[in-house]
Amino acid sequence: MIIMNLELDNFLAFNDFKINFSYPKKISNPLIENEYLINKPNFRYKKLIALLGSNATGKTSIGRSLMFIFNFIAKKDRNVIEKYINNINETSYFSIDFLIDEDILYRINCNIKKEEDICLNIYSSKISKIDSYESCVEKLKEIKNQNITESGEFDFIQKLKNIPHFGWLFTFPDDDSSKKLPLLKDNIVDLDLTILEQIIKTLDPSVKNVGKLDIPNNDPEKKNQKSYYIEIENKESIIIKNGEIIDKDSILSSGTKAGIEISYIVYSIWKNIYGFYYCDERFSYIHSDIELSLLNLMIDVLKSNSQLFFTTHNLEILNMNLPIHSFYFLKKKFNKIETECANKYSNKNDRPLKTVLKNDFFDMAPDVNPIDILRRCLVEQK
Repeated sequence: MIIMNLELDNFLAFNDFKINFSYPKKISNPLIENEYLINKPNFRYKKLIALLGSNATGKTSIGRSLMFIFNFIAKKDRNVIEKYINNINETSYFSIDFLIDEDILYRINCNIKKEEDICLNIYSSKISKIDSYESCVEKLKEIKNQNITESGEFDFIQKLKNIPHFGWLFTFPDDDSSKKLPLLKDNIVDLDLTILEQIIKTLDPSVKNVGKLDIPNNDPEKKNQKSYYIEIENKESIIIKNGEIIDKDSILSSGTKAGIEISYIVYSIWKNIYGFYYCDERFSYIHSDIELSLLNLMIDVLKSNSQLFFTTHNLEILNMNLPIHSFYFLKKKFNKIETECANKYSNKNDRPLKTVLKNDFFDMAPDVNPIDILRRCLVEQK
């Protein structure tokens, strides 16, 4: 699953929002392997999309938007997208270009207004061995001009049935106080114990051992349970069953809890279980160096024809040896979310991008004037 282009209007905080994940020119000495369809090298896409920005600039909302679009395609239920409409009195619009395999580029255009019929059109273009994304887009334009139809309330369901099944994995910040680990609940695979052990021990040196609890084969009610234990120095082992810490008195650090789910993400990417991955703010409780090391691991095991979105506040990511076109900077101006790709500044990986960002070249520094005013006011009243 690969996303090539996304447009949103009147969904969540997005109005006239556009973001593209292609790059037109072949890169010599690429920093990420196989940033193109493996059998069609002219069709280039960004395997890693790193989204940076201050709070409330849309990093999580982009993931939420993609997730509701994916669920809408899979479930064919208008309620899935209606709840994300911002102004219910206005029409909302989304457009998405995507691939499920190497053969076809799909485009879905959808207009929806509450309590009115959905207008949805799907266009597709076969991808030849010499095609680029740009050439396929030109084909889509020709098809679109020749075939514009209105969708009725149930017509969109029939159209969406033509989209093949595809997988995805979204992971968002959760309640740190919870005893639950959402990614582990009802997951389709076991955790890999080697990955789990190495990541957990890196995050918490007091961890002695991790393992999987054996479930008796003759117990049909428990055969699908996935239970693990974590041995910690001078403490009783912590048991995790079906994504929940079952001992109410057991305490895992925030970083260790995040590490368990990160282990599942790494394993899923390594085995290419889903093909599309959105990792949003999973490293808030983890040391910066460990975050960068784990991101490097994810990139190195990311398979061909798959894609990883990664959001972070950690500016040290800009010092990583990654393509400049992988970085997107989000900002909110006058209540409108905007984005710029770092290659607006330079197409070469020879500039200190972190310095550029600190100099606010992309005009994304948060406005701290209200806090400064408050500080002066409180100091005067001290």
